[in-house]
Amino acid sequence: MAQFIADFPSTLGNDVSAGQHYMIIDSYESTNAITTGETKLSSIGLYIPAGSLTTSYTGNYEGKEGAAIAARTGAASGLMGGPAGGFSFSQLASSLADKVIKGGLEAADSSGFISAGGNTPNNHMALVYKGPNSFRQHTFAFKFFPKNKSDSETVRAIIEEFRRGTLPRMSNAGASVLSDPFFKSPRQHKIRFCKGGTGADAAGSENGYLFTIDTSVITNMVVNFDPQSVIGFHNDGSPVAVDLSLTFQEIKLQISPDNVSGQNLDLSGPVSQNQSASQLTAEQTAQNQQFREIPGATARILPGGRLSGGL
Repeated sequence: MAQFIADFPSTLGNDVSAGQHYMIIDSYESTNAITTGETKLSSIGLYIPAGSLTTSYTGNYEGKEGAAIAARTGAASGLMGGPAGGFSFSQLASSLADKVIKGGLEAADSSGFISAGGNTPNNHMALVYKGPNSFRQHTFAFKFFPKNKSDSETVRAIIEEFRRGTLPRMSNAGASVLSDPFFKSPRQHKIRFCKGGTGADAAGSENGYLFTIDTSVITNMVVNFDPQSVIGFHNDGSPVAVDLSLTFQEIKLQISPDNVSGQNLDLSGPVSQNQSASQLTAEQTAQNQQFREIPGATARILPGGRLSGGL
């Protein structure tokens, strides 16, 4: 299958005073849910729609009863990522006692007697991280206004290519929906925000100031051939305006580079040094103040902040 390449508008990538900015959407055959094929099936260059340069990052947290006790127990025993050094049986026993007491209080307050007195059993709530549970989505709404037959043919071909990339295929070539037991996953797409020349031009490059989008699939495609609610066609029957909305969803989770790319994020050293320096400064200030309170005292500051002097 020959690779499909198209740009719209045709002037995409031309040099302008502020530099031409656009997006490239490449499609690949889907190998499986997490792997993309190496063969590029299409490469489509489009202008960046207004209002589309937005992305989001979420944290999945949940309030959990008893988590505060579990965290304290784990930190004390070293079982839950806490400091090494073995069990702390006294703290473990204390936490278990807390659980028994809490359970007893909740049972005793089944009638609401304790709560009515202004006391509510402590459920030891803590906000715990549950791990990522969603994949980012990005929607792009394009507006096409073909001015001639060439533009109309390009828009039609681009829409057809995205349609092919959105719909599934049969697992066996030539098979029908009734005879083939499996569908093959639709294409996977890679999106880049670029500046400079066109996608095929070596002068074009990815814009490093914008966010990146990981490999995605099209979850929704909407085509509107009368966006102004007024039906209009050119002489050859091609529509005068077409709206195309594409919603992409990433197939990879967003992961922080902290302690993954070899970054050393251990700030305990500098923090300890700053704290030690602050403590030393405080001690020097107190010592100086005490010395100044002695009548007739003279002093000079020696290296290291020590005082030397006499009466």
